[in-house]
Amino acid sequence: MRRLVLLVGLPLALLVAGPAAAEGSGSSRDWTVDWGGAARVRPDHIGSNHYRVDAVPVVEASYGDRLTISFDDGVKFRAFNWGPVSAGPLAEYRQSFNDALPRGAFRMSDVVELGGFVEGRTPIGVAEARLRHAVGGYDGWSGDLSFSTGAPVTPKLMLGGQARLSWADANFTQEYFGLRPHAATRFGLPRFLDEDFVTVGGELDAARQITPKVRVVLALSADRIVGQLRPSPIFDSRNIFTTSLGLTYHWSSGTAGRSQ
Repeated sequence: MRRLVLLVGLPLALLVAGPAAAEGSGSSRDWTVDWGGAARVRPDHIGSNHYRVDAVPVVEASYGDRLTISFDDGVKFRAFNWGPVSAGPLAEYRQSFNDALPRGAFRMSDVVELGGFVEGRTPIGVAEARLRHAVGGYDGWSGDLSFSTGAPVTPKLMLGGQARLSWADANFTQEYFGLRPHAATRFGLPRFLDEDFVTVGGELDAARQITPKVRVVLALSADRIVGQLRPSPIFDSRNIFTTSLGLTYHWSSGTAGRSQ
């Protein structure tokens, strides 16, 4: 229930608070919201080669050109703009995959990560760097370098893609791949893992308009663990694949106050 409150309450609260911030900065007041749900195929846990299906919300919202909210991409506020370059604070929700863990493993907690970003817009896409710190949970640092692009290929079909390099410090590695002392001793592993967690990967996104307000959305994501990790009962695969398929409903400032 607390997770549901976070997923629903945080975007709504920021969407309400965002207009005051944006109005003060002189940016556009136009807003959009795409809200829905999707079925997702994902690993039981990071490092597992077994997969399961679960349900996730789909949230994409924006207010002007400053505030964006996304379940996948986090909450971003472009506080500073220098031509094609923007920077500002961000908050991300990191959902843990912690099913079917072996005995002796830590159960990873979902966490909120707070930090900042710098992005540069180019004619073909957006390059971005992020740095964050987890509030609780693994209580460590993480970061990303990415390049995202996308465009409509037909009036009703949008395609997008992203290439990325992701990093997290040894606190993350210990939380996600470490074992409790008795289990670590049984497998001859150290009590603390000091390797950083590094992945490279990419994502393909598609959105197909069914009606003026309803869209089918598809996301295919693949990442590969490239950092050095010791053999462990948790670590069966270096691949992290996820796939989601869902529906969203679209609102915008042009339809505010109307019956949908």
